[in-house]
Amino acid sequence: MDNVNKELIQKIQTREEVFTILSRATRQPFVICDPESFNDQVWIFENKEDLEEAAKPLAEKKNPIAAIKVENKSFLSFYTALYTLGVNSVVYHEKDKKTELDLEVIIKKPDFSALPEEKRPLLNPQLQLSGIYFMQEFRRGVDMKEKENLAELEEEVAANLVKSKYLVAVEKQEPGEGEEGKKVQVPYVKNQNGDIFQPVFSDAEEFRKFNKDKKFQALLVTFENLEKVLIPVAKGAVVNPQGFNLVVSKDKIGAMKQRFGL
Repeated sequence: MDNVNKELIQKIQTREEVFTILSRATRQPFVICDPESFNDQVWIFENKEDLEEAAKPLAEKKNPIAAIKVENKSFLSFYTALYTLGVNSVVYHEKDKKTELDLEVIIKKPDFSALPEEKRPLLNPQLQLSGIYFMQEFRRGVDMKEKENLAELEEEVAANLVKSKYLVAVEKQEPGEGEEGKKVQVPYVKNQNGDIFQPVFSDAEEFRKFNKDKKFQALLVTFENLEKVLIPVAKGAVVNPQGFNLVVSKDKIGAMKQRFGL
């Protein structure tokens, strides 16, 4: 690594704050696929004014976006979380200068290989990434016919949904509880029409965001067994309700299982 990059990385790591573009469609940093390198990028800015200028083309395409500030005390959690989203590079903006850096040179990728498999946190970066790209485009404020590559993006999400494992929230059991016949409470969410969907989570971070009051514990389930854990009144599952918030109906779950041979 050259000295210029070393100085830049140190500058990035020690700034009081930076700014990034938030996608209102996913409640995550806006992710951009570079057309030449195909790197999955998040853009970082030294000040809000530069962000607003760089974000104009995104806003003109009717992307629902906002500027968010990331303070130094949150840098570790912010950059680490990018790994869970499948992001592999950061583009740092200093006025008119842009520098792309691998995420790994800013913060080391978490390594859980030393942990026993049953103690490793659940991660689904490919599902997160495909879900983010799909929802960024699906929720863009233009006519459906103007949305680019939506069928391809949906196909990629479907493939990742089927091969992923999930965390399902259930009420915490105190020692001695859980006698036979006792019903375990399961959270659900309602849409604007009052339809009930059961939340499921692609990774531990998404579960943590939902479980802020720590009322629930997480159970691991495969897509193949997802229907079995859905409560009878649920019309389907909602994946990452605090994130990209993807609704998958029971009918669609069944159709995907059949299509992918589960």
